[in-house]
Amino acid sequence: MRRRTLLAGGAALVAGPGLGQWTPEPRERVARPPAAPPRFRAQPALPHPVQEIYPAFFDARIIVGGGLEARTTPVTSLADLAPTVAVHAFRPGARSWERLPDLPVALHHPLLIGHAGRLWCIGGFTARPGALWQMERRVWTLARGAARWEEGPPLPRPQAEAVGGVVGGRLLVAAGRTPMDAANSGHADHGDTQECWLLSADSQRWEPGPRVPRGVNSAAFAILNGRLHMVGGRHSTGGQILNVADHQVFDPTANAWTSRAPMPAPRGGHAAAVALGQIFAFGGESFGKTPAVHAEVFAYDPRTDRWQEVTRMTEGRHGLGAVGVAGRIHLIGGAAEPGGRATRATHEMFTP
Repeated sequence: MRRRTLLAGGAALVAGPGLGQWTPEPRERVARPPAAPPRFRAQPALPHPVQEIYPAFFDARIIVGGGLEARTTPVTSLADLAPTVAVHAFRPGARSWERLPDLPVALHHPLLIGHAGRLWCIGGFTARPGALWQMERRVWTLARGAARWEEGPPLPRPQAEAVGGVVGGRLLVAAGRTPMDAANSGHADHGDTQECWLLSADSQRWEPGPRVPRGVNSAAFAILNGRLHMVGGRHSTGGQILNVADHQVFDPTANAWTSRAPMPAPRGGHAAAVALGQIFAFGGESFGKTPAVHAEVFAYDPRTDRWQEVTRMTEGRHGLGAVGVAGRIHLIGGAAEPGGRATRATHEMFTP
């Protein structure tokens, strides 16, 4: 679960060499940049408010599929949200979203990735009475122009709230959470995982890849210069779930994970995308004594291995999606308050 457990106060936990510092949000202090000119422009809103999405760019369109959809207005609790089968596409410059074939099952937190002429929908959670967080190992694929989804090779075990992308020509899924034993219906049944999987060349099976140095969930991720960057996230330790600032990178040439400069502040439930050779990370959510949703925008320059805060969103959100297209980044959905409240259909375009 990405955003449902409140944090207790506690001392900062220092990570291992080269990785970020684990710091509970109430102690966080982030320097504010000077006021910046407007960088956000409203775009056609989603057909429905939705959060917990991992959108993709496929077939020249931004694709949003699954997620927790608002079934009532206003949303006052998680009970007002439910997983959805809906899949929508937006072609940059269009006036509205278009409907694509529904997912075979209603999912929240599904990972969408375009690869080898197909849109892949990986993992996530289904929900039913008594099992709101039933983690999936099933994989679905949608070919360009197809009228329905087909079942693809399942993950070796259920995995969700992971990161993924195409690196070195192969589809990769890593980190996130997985069931700790046979139980698989709620947050307490799942734990962070270091597992990493690579799709075989014939797209028929998943093969083990290098394990992630530290398993986290709810991280943001982006592909930059052929490498997958996993930034921030959450880690369970000592009965608490804490946001972290870690920055872990998979290099397909070396077939290994390394660390880079940590984010300026711990973040979980945020989103990231690439524009103009940099990674931009948006928003996020923290808990503790005063739960909060963040509006900061952090930028990472790989040439200097440095982050900086560059501006703030028009409204802080978590559980949102970010997709980079032609030097701009589309920010989609999410929630403007902690948990499920204030779930949005917002769609904005950010220009660096």
